[in-house]
Amino acid sequence: MVQLIKMIGRVNNMNFLKDIISRGIFLLISGLIVYILTSKLGFEHKEYNFNDPRKSGLHAFAAVFISIFLITLIIFFVNYTGKSNTDIQTSVTYNFSTVLSNALLYLIIISPILLTKKFFKQSWASTGVSRHNLKKSIGIGTISGIIFIILSLFYMNINVDKVITHLNIGHFWALLNCAVIGFSEEFIFRGYLQTRLIAWMGKNKGWMTASALMALMHLPQRIFIGKMTLTETLTSMFGLVFFSLFLGYMMIKTENVTAPSIFHALYDWGYTLV
Repeated sequence: MVQLIKMIGRVNNMNFLKDIISRGIFLLISGLIVYILTSKLGFEHKEYNFNDPRKSGLHAFAAVFISIFLITLIIFFVNYTGKSNTDIQTSVTYNFSTVLSNALLYLIIISPILLTKKFFKQSWASTGVSRHNLKKSIGIGTISGIIFIILSLFYMNINVDKVITHLNIGHFWALLNCAVIGFSEEFIFRGYLQTRLIAWMGKNKGWMTASALMALMHLPQRIFIGKMTLTETLTSMFGLVFFSLFLGYMMIKTENVTAPSIFHALYDWGYTLV
């Protein structure tokens, strides 16, 4: 997680508004692809029901807020130890140690959700982790994620063939690292939180609330690690809400956390290719 946070330094010099608009357009295109594929592939829909949706939703809120608190503590620690120095933000090294350390960090971060799930004897299926629509979800997450990367590379005038020929073992570890981040965050906000908020509040309110909370989680990251100005932070948060809404939409259409997790991982991995 720390390595990915450092990459925000690269974004600080971009034209934020132009970048947000372009990525928003790419997400809309990706959303259209998800809509078409889920319609054509015949996804089975069986929304998960809870005995007491309100209580399950409140428990989810509590567990996720503890996770957000843990993330904030980690970010403050990184900032306090001086590891956010912008001089090293463009030289991130990915290896097995990076992946392992981030996996352990995220295990700590998602522990409140895992403990809450176990305490109330909730199934994995209620968190979007199941065989339900699994193969189709893997396909949709992969296809839409790759298309998004290609669109982003074209937008930045980067030759796709050149990127492919320069792939190395570091990019492999970076992909695994992004997979850890993608699955962990999607498990928290889509699989666990959004599923319960939709059962409690209804589809639209649950979807939007979970998306807003995911964006809120990244606020300390933008301010203390990314060193963004107020304008940059607000613009970035707007983009994050839009990104989170897309991931939530993907979860609603597939009913499996695998699809948004793969897309999230590929989305983050795209930053390591430039």
